Amino acid sequence: MQLSPRPDPIGELLRGSPRKLLLAGAAMVGAGLIAANPVAPSLAATHTLAEAQHRAVQLTSGIGDVLGNYEDVASQAVINLQTLGGGAEVAIPGLLQQTGTNFSGYGGLLSAALSGAQTGLQNAVYGGWYGGDDGFVFGLFGGSVTHAGVTESGSTLQQILAALQQGNLFGAFGYYDEWALEALDHTMKPLLSPFLSTAKAGAPPTPTIPGQMLQTLTNVTETFMTYANLKFLSDALLSPEIGVTFGLLADLGKIGSDVSSANGAAALTDLLKVPADLAGDLLKGYVYPSAIYNPTGEAFTGLLNNGSLLQQLLVTWPTQLAHALAEPTTPGAAASIGSAGVELTALLGGNGITGLLSGLSGNLARMIPSALTRIVSAVVRAF
Repeated sequence: MQLSPRPDPIGELLRGSPRKLLLAGAAMVGAGLIAANPVAPSLAATHTLAEAQHRAVQLTSGIGDVLGNYEDVASQAVINLQTLGGGAEVAIPGLLQQTGTNFSGYGGLLSAALSGAQTGLQNAVYGGWYGGDDGFVFGLFGGSVTHAGVTESGSTLQQILAALQQGNLFGAFGYYDEWALEALDHTMKPLLSPFLSTAKAGAPPTPTIPGQMLQTLTNVTETFMTYANLKFLSDALLSPEIGVTFGLLADLGKIGSDVSSANGAAALTDLLKVPADLAGDLLKGYVYPSAIYNPTGEAFTGLLNNGSLLQQLLVTWPTQLAHALAEPTTPGAAASIGSAGVELTALLGGNGITGLLSGLSGNLARMIPSALTRIVSAVVRAF
């Protein structure tokens, strides 16, 4: 009797396809590895993704800061320009007004000189004077003179003719000499008064145009030619460049720190801020960040802030010059600015030179014939 063989699963497996055997083994090994080490996400990949997202956000925020820097520089520049403009609107008109006041003073001296000369000419023809050494000296064609309550009238020409009629040539020349010297004194003295002091010996000098100009030049020199002004000017010229240099070095230091810390977004943001920072340092001044050396946070002098060259030109110097021009006392004879343009014809019009010539022609027509007759008679008798 033949016995049926027992099933042999191992044998069947061994006799099966080698590929099935390999697949089964690989599956068993894989299952074991999974059971021993469950699958987890990569931490390095997660960290890299998060860092990239953070840098993107940081870069977007940095661009906003960059734009804000440029806006701040522009707005501050406009504010500083408006401040300088407001100061210039006060300083420059003040300087022009003071200059006009000084010129009006010079014009007043000239006006007073012409008026005095007119009075002298009028008195020389119709009027007269009282001299301390000459007594009463009358106008050439007559006049009345009052002194110490005493009034006398006469005519120098009549006195001369009377002396000639009497054969007194010495007396005739004496009358002429007194009249000529008084007329010259009372005419030339006022004409020269704008240029020469007419004060008596020991008295304070009267104002003159050269004296006022020299005093003004002295005041301007004392105001501007100072070491303090030289320092302010040097600061206005040198500080903008120094401040920009400090600002550039500070910005480069920040960028270098960002690069060394591998913070590319911050480095790019700081790099984009450099032009705005430098423009701000140039226009409104660099602020040195040190509590020891700059405890008040005062900015360097820039192009548009306090102490700048533009402020010196538009505000500080015009104000100083106006004060220097105002220091001399304006001459008391000064009138309005229009008096500086008074012309001689207008000054001597009306009852001035017009009336003088009119009266002179009438009197000469009446007196010359008789005067010539007397002179001829006096000369004949003298010889």
